[in-house]
Amino acid sequence: MTINDFVFSCATDNVPAYFTYEGENMLIVQSNEGAKKKKNDFENIEGFMSALISHESVHVVIAKLVNSQISDSLDDVEIIIERFGKKFQVSLNNMFFSTDFSGIITR
Repeated sequence: MTINDFVFSCATDNVPAYFTYEGENMLIVQSNEGAKKKKNDFENIEGFMSALISHESVHVVIAKLVNSQISDSLDDVEIIIERFGKKFQVSLNNMFFSTDFSGIITR
């Protein structure tokens, strides 16, 4: 009931590279510009892969248990988090601020 395969693709519009899910597949979408310039859109992403896979798995589970609209809305939630004495307003799925491999900020 979580991510069980990976699909690599390229955007046809001008969006930046991103990760998402479709069914139980994790989609890794390269930007159109990156593909044309033969640029690696995912440089230095290795340290975040476990969190990215876990985060997309959370989406898959919520989509199956409730529905995909609620699952997708998880990415729209923003919170204020304090790090090193500074406050940041970030999306709930900001990998940099996650404290575990879920890819979701819990505090």
